[in-house]
Amino acid sequence: MAAPYIPSKDADLADWSNNFSTLITAAPTTYGLVAGDATNISDVVDPFLAAYAIIVVPATKTVVTVADKNTTKFAMLSVVRGYAQRVAVNPGVSDSDKIALGLNLHGTPPTPVPPPTTIPLLSLLGATPLNFTLRYADELTPDKRSKPFGAVRLDTFVKIDTAPKVDPEDSLYYGGFTKQPAFVTFAPEDAGKYATIWGRWATRKGDVGPWSAPVSQIIPSA
Repeated sequence: MAAPYIPSKDADLADWSNNFSTLITAAPTTYGLVAGDATNISDVVDPFLAAYAIIVVPATKTVVTVADKNTTKFAMLSVVRGYAQRVAVNPGVSDSDKIALGLNLHGTPPTPVPPPTTIPLLSLLGATPLNFTLRYADELTPDKRSKPFGAVRLDTFVKIDTAPKVDPEDSLYYGGFTKQPAFVTFAPEDAGKYATIWGRWATRKGDVGPWSAPVSQIIPSA
């Protein structure tokens, strides 16, 4: 089987490339590389992630921003693909480290994606009548809008009460978000009460990671 596996969908590619760059930047020698290689990778991954973050927001998705995303994507792939192949065939790099980068091993079936282990960071951007606007990030990349490798969505849970809550086990599932900002809406009878929201990363198979910290706010009336 060919290695590496590089996702074809932009959303998956953003997660994959962010994970690839983050791990190599943290410890390039683990993957048979040096600090200069890590810089070469981040220099092409970061512009792609920034350009992708712009086009996933409808208000900023234009012909120009989509073209910029495509340009940075192809530039990134031309560099990252070579490094990925180099690491994949390096016998000095352990199989577990190759898998952590999102690579397939030669002669083996694809390894199942493990459940997420990191915590989402939720932030409340605004509260309008019967509506909250949320932004989320991963604890390892708080300044980026990407999900951790293997996660395809943020599952959200809500508890409505007269005071903020702290236990997510008392909440109800609201929905899964793949794009942001995320919008959470409420019923008119909920106005004036507190809504407490938690999130956790989920894989395509439904495996989930740990709970986020809660965010609470009074629901404005219509």
